[in-house]
Amino acid sequence: MIPSYEEQQIQISVLTHQLKQALAENQALKAEIRELKERLNTNSTNSSTPPSQDLFKKTKKKENSGKPKGGQPGHRGYSRQLFPLSQVQIVHVLRPNLCQCCCSIEFDELPISPEIRQIVELPEIPPHVTQYNIHTCRCSNCKKHVRADIPNEAKYGFGPRLMGFITSLSGEFRLSRRQVTALMGKLGIRICSGAVCKIHERATEILKAPYEEIKEHVLCQGHLNGDETHWKTLGKKRWIWISLGKGAVFLQITASRSAKAFQDVFRGFSGILTTDRYDGYNTHKGLRQLCWAHAIRDFNKIAERTEVDTWIGNRLQECSKELFRHWHRFREGTILREELIKTVEAEVKEKVRVLLKLGAIHQDCDRKTQATCFDFFDRFDSLWLFLYHENVEPTNNAAERGLRHGVIWRKLCYGSQSERGERFIERVMTVAGTLKLQAKNSFEYFTDCFRAYIYGGQAPPVCV
Repeated sequence: MIPSYEEQQIQISVLTHQLKQALAENQALKAEIRELKERLNTNSTNSSTPPSQDLFKKTKKKENSGKPKGGQPGHRGYSRQLFPLSQVQIVHVLRPNLCQCCCSIEFDELPISPEIRQIVELPEIPPHVTQYNIHTCRCSNCKKHVRADIPNEAKYGFGPRLMGFITSLSGEFRLSRRQVTALMGKLGIRICSGAVCKIHERATEILKAPYEEIKEHVLCQGHLNGDETHWKTLGKKRWIWISLGKGAVFLQITASRSAKAFQDVFRGFSGILTTDRYDGYNTHKGLRQLCWAHAIRDFNKIAERTEVDTWIGNRLQECSKELFRHWHRFREGTILREELIKTVEAEVKEKVRVLLKLGAIHQDCDRKTQATCFDFFDRFDSLWLFLYHENVEPTNNAAERGLRHGVIWRKLCYGSQSERGERFIERVMTVAGTLKLQAKNSFEYFTDCFRAYIYGGQAPPVCV
């Protein structure tokens, strides 16, 4: 039976409604698939995910260059330098006993040419132990028992060199308390983990003044690199902030990653600050250089999307490669800063501006692409400060390298167990990191600090 006209109209309306629902669901499912694919493809090349957390690592097959293994022709060789004669304990003078040609045993007194070989060996290291017999005697006059005064060097059980060495092992080489006690045992020194903690506590107190000195020195500079990474104290999330300047670096652990925490750490610094795009730095009162290494990862993410996004992302990647090609020429001394500025402004800067504007307003772009491009376009001038200012790099790699020590330490020890432990970590990493930048011996510095602590003096300055 053929349905009536009214019934046909109702069926058409129902089918039209179902089709609209199916199309809407289809669009929603496509968007969800795109979102899931984007999450699945997130890695260290298109986000801030560290390379160690990449799920699927693509290994590049290295092409054979055809050259033999080892040092190549023209390679500058390096050999072990000889110790000066004043540091040599034993000298053996060797002369030939028999001629291999004629079996003669007579030779000229004056040698033709000496060959010097030095054998370096670890000496036996018996602990240097000083014993104090502290007598208590009865006063002949009042009959009271009186104990002898204990000298400063006898109050702590360990000498300044040993305490400085233990502080260096923990703070610079990230050895755990168990590893420190085990290493001391191999050197013939019995020490428990509780004693190591006591030494850490003294180091925390001693390094307070040098830490504040370094922080003041860093915050007075005209340009800094800033970054942060997470930390844990008693299982609760904390954050390590780093501020790296010329010849000095300081780190501070805070309870949050907020803009207020940034202000507390950087205390009104108003110079040029190089960072990533994290919003916590937006309250910075001075100029801010955005990191191009992070920007390239954002551009890679855009290029992995579809259609218009891919085209814009690929063009931005090409501009980034062109920018760093000119920057490397400048670093190598091939071109001067004036030529760098002129070339980048003519060949790169305007292209990037147009592409970012297109990505921000194009209706066919993904909403994430629009948001990223708008953010870069809104802070466009912050991408180019390195062109016009000395000692400003286009990337924030220096700060990330400075944080790597703390990241490895966090993975080894799982964070701190107290606020006192936090203070030890931030102070010892600050002092050791600054001494490393200044090519100074941290073990000798820590020893001098403990020596001053024992004899009632002040810790020596770090930044001079």
